[in-house]
Amino acid sequence: MPLGVARVGLFGGDITAPTFTAPAENASFDFRMGKSMATQSSNIAVSATDDSGQPVTLSASGLPSGLSFTDNGNSTGTISGTPNAVTSSTTSNVTLTAQDVAGNIFTRAITI
Repeated sequence: MPLGVARVGLFGGDITAPTFTAPAENASFDFRMGKSMATQSSNIAVSATDDSGQPVTLSASGLPSGLSFTDNGNSTGTISGTPNAVTSSTTSNVTLTAQDVAGNIFTRAITI
């Protein structure tokens, strides 16, 4: 499924996918050596909302080594940790996924 595109449930009822409230679409976070956050623990807030008020499950894929994702269970999550071996040519394309209980899915791309 292309990033930034919603997939909606097939069984009636709620057909609206959740949306991300943070981070912004195509956001970029710079952890290269020499940057202020390259050698310290870093956090990136992730949040989503669903227009029907359903809980939203969040996940992240493609995280660089040293970073992890935690779904807080309340439609928010956190990417945290200290990236390993970050150089000027190192970037990771990360896909964030938000899914409501009806199975509606929305994805967002960010770069770390």
